[in-house]
Parts: sequence; structure tokens; C-alpha cells
Amino acid sequence: MLSSVRRGDAALITDVRNNWAATWIMSVARAGIMEPFANHAFLPRTVVRRTDLAQAAAHLLARIAPTNSARAKAWDAARLKFSDLSPSHLAYAAASVAVASGVMKTAAGNSFQPSRAVTGAEAIEMITKIQALAGSQ
Repeated sequence: MLSSVRRGDAALITDVRNNWAATWIMSVARAGIMEPFANHAFLPRTVVRRTDLAQAAAHLLARIAPTNSARAKAWDAARLKFSDLSPSHLAYAAASVAVASGVMKTAAGNSFQPSRAVTGAEAIEMITKIQALAGSQ
């Protein structure tokens, strides 16, 4: 899925050399799924928050939208209500799309828990669901 879409400019990331995930980080950065900070740092050892995962999910869902436009329109049109994330939050649109598409879940009380750290199992589950939606392209 990532290899078929490349950005015109190469990603410049200064802090992933010798990191176990460097190959994957460079792949998602080159594809525009995740971007380094303005200083070209990716900070691969920092905690991934649910809003970060939702942003990545939204970018991936946008890539597969043309293959399933009816479902994609429903994801984009969804304006879900979260008990802890207002529509004015910068990550609201991504969270709404990620949950509406079924690739992420809410917690008790319909909370999104935007600053909670993502577990490895949650990240794998999100990727697996996106692959299923994409037909493992």
C-alpha cells in the first residue's frame, strides 16, 4: 500500500539511524503518512498517543478511499461525539474518521482518550483493519 504512493520529495529525518524501526519510519515518512517535525526529527523513542495513531489512520484511509468511495464518504461525513475530544480539537477530524471507519475504538463513556499511549496491540489491530479495508493492496 505504501510503495505505490510516493511523495515527490524525499523525507529528511535526522534521528532514526540505527533505530530498529528505521526502514518502516522512512517508508511512512516518504509516503506522507507520518511526517517528521520541522527540525527533521522523528523522535522514534517517544510515546505514540491515540491522536497520533488517528492521524496516521486518517492518512491511510484517505489513500484507500478511491477503492471504496461509498464507505469513504460515510467516514468523512461522520461527525462523532466524544466525551473527551471536542470538534474544535486539531485531531478531532482524524479521530472521527478512524472510529467511524472501524479501525479504532472508543473507550467507556464514548471517550477517545486522545493523550493515552497506544499499545502495540492497538497499533497492530489498526493496521490489520486498514489492510482488510484496502484488500491488502
